[in-house]
Amino acid sequence: MNDRSLSDYLAATIPWTSSAGTGPVLRGRRTALRTPMLHFLHGNGFCGGVYWPFLRHFIGDYGLFCHDLEGHGGSDAPARYSGTAAIIARVPLVIADQRLPQPLVGIGHSFGAAVTLAVAARHPGLFRALVLLDPILLPPRDWLAVKLASWLRRNPMAESARRRRERWSSRAQALEHLRDRGIYRNWRSEALEAFVDHATRDDGSGARALCCPRDLEAAIFENPVYPWRLPPVPCPILFVHGEHSYPFFPAAARRMMHRHPHITLRTLPGGHCFMQEDPDTAADTVSRFLRAL
Repeated sequence: MNDRSLSDYLAATIPWTSSAGTGPVLRGRRTALRTPMLHFLHGNGFCGGVYWPFLRHFIGDYGLFCHDLEGHGGSDAPARYSGTAAIIARVPLVIADQRLPQPLVGIGHSFGAAVTLAVAARHPGLFRALVLLDPILLPPRDWLAVKLASWLRRNPMAESARRRRERWSSRAQALEHLRDRGIYRNWRSEALEAFVDHATRDDGSGARALCCPRDLEAAIFENPVYPWRLPPVPCPILFVHGEHSYPFFPAAARRMMHRHPHITLRTLPGGHCFMQEDPDTAADTVSRFLRAL
């Protein structure tokens, strides 16, 4: 993200802070409150600002509330992971604390999309529509496999998170190290710059360090949402997954169609972070869905 894009993000939003519920202080950024308001939850290890190349397309037509989960972005980190159930339970408390105009449009990516679905299922009327971007909604067999592997300390994503590099000598070094690497492969340059600007922090010496502690990121990978006991969500849902994302998505999409009556399925080119690879196409797909509500 160039300096102008970063300043545009800061100019378009204001910071918020909440101590609602139990857990560390949460922070994020939002626009002025208006209807309709988009409530955005990020993926594991990311934060709201990482998605600015995608989210900026909605400014002007919608209000935006970027909700950074514990240990992500500017939110304080817990001494140990509060637990997935606690994360889900806290979301509506923060929404009420911040007096967001309801019903909201819930948008989430990855873990954040799964949390958004769980909140909507437990709080009918809170959302007028959901947009789930590559949601981690593991079919039962996959969910059990992840839990067993985690118990044995053989969950590859969790163990990779525990080993990942967490510090770079400069912003430029962080960009160079992450470019075309792992999950960041094929990201648009401005999206990668947004990650470095918002999901890492300056330690005061010019070095950059991850905002999300490695053990916290690993714990989230080890404790995925189990969505198949949730009641049906009454509002319209857009379920979008990347063409080259994880192999469980076709099965998850079929299950979602059986459980939730008002669902629209879309597949876009790209991987798990397709909205970072092509923010414009992802935003256009979401905008078309929202305009049809």
